[in-house]
Parts: sequence; structure tokens; C-alpha cells
Amino acid sequence: MELALIIGFTSVIASVVASAASLSYWLGRKFALIDSRFRQVDERFKQIDDRFKQIDERFKQIDERFRQIDDRFRQVDDRIEKLEQRLRQEIRSGLHGVTGFVQALYGGLIDFMAMKGLFTPEERDYLVKEAERLSQAYHLRFNPLRPEEAEFILKVMREVREKSPRELDLSKLDRIMEIANRWFWEDKCFEAAKLWATIYTLKRILQKERGEL
Repeated sequence: MELALIIGFTSVIASVVASAASLSYWLGRKFALIDSRFRQVDERFKQIDDRFKQIDERFKQIDERFRQIDDRFRQVDDRIEKLEQRLRQEIRSGLHGVTGFVQALYGGLIDFMAMKGLFTPEERDYLVKEAERLSQAYHLRFNPLRPEEAEFILKVMREVREKSPRELDLSKLDRIMEIANRWFWEDKCFEAAKLWATIYTLKRILQKERGEL
């Protein structure tokens, strides 16, 4: 009886051990399969990481290319700016030359006419009125003349009206011509050139009346 129990118990233990061994084997294969899948996943992630590294490197290359392009554009902008500055200088230099030539030509003609006494008192009065009118131009345009400059011109013209030629300070007319030149180079406007010509002519008339021509 005891022998039968021992044999039966042994059979049960053997069966359990066999089942456990079978289960362990099955689980081992399953875990091995799972480990293999994880390795595959890890490898896939590694490939993805490598791909991202390649993409990052590509973006770095693109960024570097854009930086080079930006540098090139800056160089082009610098060259264009230098060319524009040179062109402005050339134009200004040419304009100075033309303006100087015109003023010299006009001045020579006016000097000759004044020396010959060809200007009448009515023409003298007209020039004074014209200078007064031109001095008011700062009311009509955006600050071509400073208010104090306009007031100075009006004051000098009042002196021309009220004083004899020998009592006048003709250097004030030179100052008005300097104002006209400054105005011309800032605004390049007709009124400035006309103001200069008007004052130059008026000065020569006054010099003739003073006996200086």
C-alpha cells in the first residue's frame, strides 16, 4: 500500500516536473523570441537614430549653405552701396562743375551789363521784390529755407529799399548767396538758383551805383 502511494506520488512529481520542464522550455523559447523582437526593435530604432543624424547633418549643410548665400548677398549689397555712393559722388561732382560753369557764365554777363549801366531803377526794384518773394518760399515747401534765413533776407531787402547804396553792407548780399547755394544743394530746386541769380544781379547793380564798377 505504501509502495503504491510512493509510486503514485512519484508519478505525479515526475509528471509535474515534466510539465514544468516543458513549460520552462516553452517560456524560454517565447522569451528568446521576445528578446529577438526587442533586438529587432532596438536595431530599427538605431537605424531611425542614424537616419535622424543624417537628416541633422543635412540640415547643418543646408544652414551652412544659407549662411554662405547670406554672406554673398551682404557682399553684393556692400558692392551696390559702394557703387551708389560713387555714382552720387560722380553726379554731385558733375553737378558742381555744371553749376560753377553756369554761375560763372551768368556772372560774367551780369557784370558786363552792370558795368555798362544797362539796369534801370525799375529793374532794381523788381529784383528786391523778387528776392522778398523767394524768401517766403519756406511757407510753400517743406523747409527749403530756415525761418531765420528768410527773415534775414527780408531784413536785408528792407535795408536796400531804405538806405543809399553807399550805406549798405554788401557782405550781407554775399551771405544771402551762400544761403541760396546751401538751399540749392539740399533741395536742387529752381527757387534757390533764382534767388542766387537775383541777389548776384542786385549786388552788381548796387556796386555800379556806388561807383565800384
